[in-house]
Amino acid sequence: MAERQSMTTAEVVAKTLITEHADFLRDAVALVARELMEAEISAEIGAGRGEVSAERSTHRNGYRPRAWETRVGELELLVPRKRSGDAYFPSFSRRADPPSRRSSRS
Repeated sequence: MAERQSMTTAEVVAKTLITEHADFLRDAVALVARELMEAEISAEIGAGRGEVSAERSTHRNGYRPRAWETRVGELELLVPRKRSGDAYFPSFSRRADPPSRRSSRS
């Protein structure tokens, strides 16, 4: 008899959670947050990282570390800084609710 060689999506996820890749969800959330911040800061500045542009309004000025509490655990984000102008705050961190109420919602 031939053995079944393919796995369902649920089996792959379960196996991944059990094995050494248990932090893949945290890593995925961190990656999406990092890419979103890079896209937002590039749009605010008017140029991408290392890009020369006549529409540039300011320059990047490093990063500031910020802890971000999520359902997958606390993530240490490096939030981009601008050299001049209003400070940059990621769109996903802007909210009217206090953090403690937001994280407990379903």
